[in-house]
Amino acid sequence: MPRAADPLQPVPVPADLHERMTAWRRAHPQATFADLEGEATRQVAALRAELIAVALAAGEPETAPACPTCGAIMHRVGERTRTVTTSGPERVDVTGGRYRCSACGAELFPPR
Repeated sequence: MPRAADPLQPVPVPADLHERMTAWRRAHPQATFADLEGEATRQVAALRAELIAVALAAGEPETAPACPTCGAIMHRVGERTRTVTTSGPERVDVTGGRYRCSACGAELFPPR
């Protein structure tokens, strides 16, 4: 089991995030602290959406999921894409297998 991150250790920030924030600040020299905080929040939300998209692109589980309704093993019946809104509220496109349970007919996308 991986250890939890130490909350006192700084988290590495992508260089392009620094560059985007610096560029924004130069374009808004009169920005207040609240403006800076708002832009930083938008930038981090966009990064979060990007990280989610990268993780989703890493692929699906190798085994078919169990049906959340009856527990039977589901089978893949195609692929689907939809747009999901994060709590950010950024949008992330999710593409993956669509599964159906032959026992009860329940469908699942994306697989859990």
